[in-house]
Amino acid sequence: MNELFDQFIVEAQDLLEAAGGALLALERDPADRAAVDELFRAFHTLKGASALFEMAPFTRLVHAGEDVLSLLRDGRRSMTPELADRLFRALDQCARWVAALDSGGALPADAADAAEPLARALSGGGEAPAAEGTAGDDGTGGFPWLAALTAEERRAAGGGVLTAIDYTPDPDCFFTGDDPLALFRRVPDLRLLRIDPAEPLPPPAEMDPHRCLLRFRALSGAAPEAVAPAFRSVPDQVRTGAVVLAAPARAPTPASLADAMLAEQAHILDLPGGAAERDARRAAVLRTVTAIQAALGRRVDRRRLEAACTDGDGLRRFLAGDVEAGPEPAPVPTAAATPPPAARRALRVEPERMDALMTLVAELSVVKGQLGPLVRRAADAGPGSEFGRDLKSFSARLDTLVGDLRHAALRLRLLPLARVFEPLPRLVRDTARRLGKGVELVLEGAETEADKDILDMLGEPLLHLVRNALDHGIELPERRAAAGKPSAGTLRIRAFQDKGGVVVEVSDDGGGIDPAAMRRAAVAKGLLEPEAAAALSDADALRLVFAPGFSTAAGVSDLSGRGVGMDAVRAAVERAGGRVEIASTVGAGTRVRLALPLTLSITRVVVVEAAGALYGVPVALVGGVQRVPRTAIRAVKRAESVVLRDRVVPLVRLRRLLGQPEEKPGDGPGGGGADCVLLAELGDGPVAVAVDDVGERADVVLRPMTGVLRGLRGYAGTAVLGDGRLILVLDLRELL
Repeated sequence: MNELFDQFIVEAQDLLEAAGGALLALERDPADRAAVDELFRAFHTLKGASALFEMAPFTRLVHAGEDVLSLLRDGRRSMTPELADRLFRALDQCARWVAALDSGGALPADAADAAEPLARALSGGGEAPAAEGTAGDDGTGGFPWLAALTAEERRAAGGGVLTAIDYTPDPDCFFTGDDPLALFRRVPDLRLLRIDPAEPLPPPAEMDPHRCLLRFRALSGAAPEAVAPAFRSVPDQVRTGAVVLAAPARAPTPASLADAMLAEQAHILDLPGGAAERDARRAAVLRTVTAIQAALGRRVDRRRLEAACTDGDGLRRFLAGDVEAGPEPAPVPTAAATPPPAARRALRVEPERMDALMTLVAELSVVKGQLGPLVRRAADAGPGSEFGRDLKSFSARLDTLVGDLRHAALRLRLLPLARVFEPLPRLVRDTARRLGKGVELVLEGAETEADKDILDMLGEPLLHLVRNALDHGIELPERRAAAGKPSAGTLRIRAFQDKGGVVVEVSDDGGGIDPAAMRRAAVAKGLLEPEAAAALSDADALRLVFAPGFSTAAGVSDLSGRGVGMDAVRAAVERAGGRVEIASTVGAGTRVRLALPLTLSITRVVVVEAAGALYGVPVALVGGVQRVPRTAIRAVKRAESVVLRDRVVPLVRLRRLLGQPEEKPGDGPGGGGADCVLLAELGDGPVAVAVDDVGERADVVLRPMTGVLRGLRGYAGTAVLGDGRLILVLDLRELL
């Protein structure tokens, strides 16, 4: 039972995600038949699956969605922005319920109250079902005969949200051409039909065979709107209404639930669609049937199952045990036998186990690094010794194996950026509607992979950038038209791998950022003196958007204006060892680039020395290292600068930043004639950092500061080098 419920949770999440994407596609193109079918299929499957677990509010809501989508499929209703809003609200509510089911195993206590207004809105304000009942107190909604249904009749009806039909034909109906039984043959999804005398029957000798003395009561799984056409010739003799029928008091066994779910899979195979859709449905049904049968301990003949899943009837025969195996293939000689390709299987692993594996791999990398000095010592002791050669060979083999192991473990943690991109179409759609703007979202590179920790970190910054582009970047339609642009703006999000890391770009074709406006805003907010603001280059003026508390918004709204979004973006990215770049052209748009490492589990650092101590600087922040003649360093009081790559760059000394003694002339490898300078690429621009010396580059496991050291500022953590030496890894932004 628990395994089936867990499977429902997983499948419901997938269905809701697919439904959201299909609804976005349908809103963009109301004639997209494939999107209508996919959306209907998701609601229909959710209805059937939720009814198995006696979740009447859930079933009620998705049934209402299925009804309106059925009208869309038949062309009796058209897609409108208002209808899309209602369907989105229904999907959001279902997602909240699935989250509650996943965490607590039950719907919230207010589920019925939440479902009712949403279901009514979907049905256009029509009659809503009566309040739900329990197994002994059904929501009969004016159909008291439902309370007398037997357990067998309840099982036949299936429970959940149904349409009750109460039809008392005119006694002379045969003379007017009405056939009551023929009418019920036209009722869609007829679950139950009861025929009782409408009044006490006369003795057989007095019975008039030309008069109808019967009353027909029925239950249908279709909505009242779908049932009504069957009785359009006798509207005065029939009464219909939606009701919620609880399942029998005796809980169904896991086997009966499983069989019901299996029957639903056969129905899914019969749904309409193109060849690609049918192939996708068939693959999903194969996985589901195999999983359910395995959960019940039933052996599955995979070959027979694949042969049976051509359509719903084939699967039903298979489940009933009526599928012929067919002739066995001729045996192939063992020497020439070729094993069939193994089917790809997904293995779910808890994140904690993956983290533990990566920690062990990282520790192994550090230990492997300690072997290098031993190899050198052995070589120094006896250059021609056999032991030295064997140790060197062993070290090379171990280095290869550890590298392969680290790569394999890292691959296990890699996930596509589609996981981060998935919420964006809905966010852009809702936000653009609120702002009265037309926006086309273009997503590229969703298949690009990154470590799961990078994806977890990326979500919030990406959200800020998208909101900022929608609120500040893309103009209102009338302004775009006046500027000769299409009325709908374009927001493009592109991801790709570059230099061992991941790059995510967010660009728009909006009004761009005016450097002059940035300078004025900085002066008005007291961030810069007028002279300093005027001296800023356009590129430096653009980077003011990352300053804490900076905003050019005229007022504060729930989207922007508080001056915390872009600063939070930069802080989050740089904490992850990445950097942020911005470029903009007035009238043409803005592009923000996030450059991130591929993983946070292992950090690559440049080892530097200051006052005899070793420190690490993340490689992602290092733009270059060079020796600069001290005569090329310009000083104004205690401020220093140097020209690097044809730019004047501020220079700071690491000793001074760390509160260590100043270097005396003649100290260090450069002697009195040169300084060793590391060019740090930060969000505000490059900064030259003078150090005593620069050493190796090393892959290290970064350990956060703990205990009394937790409050130290300017340090990202500690790490151990391959030779066992401990270093402090610097947080340059915090220091500067």
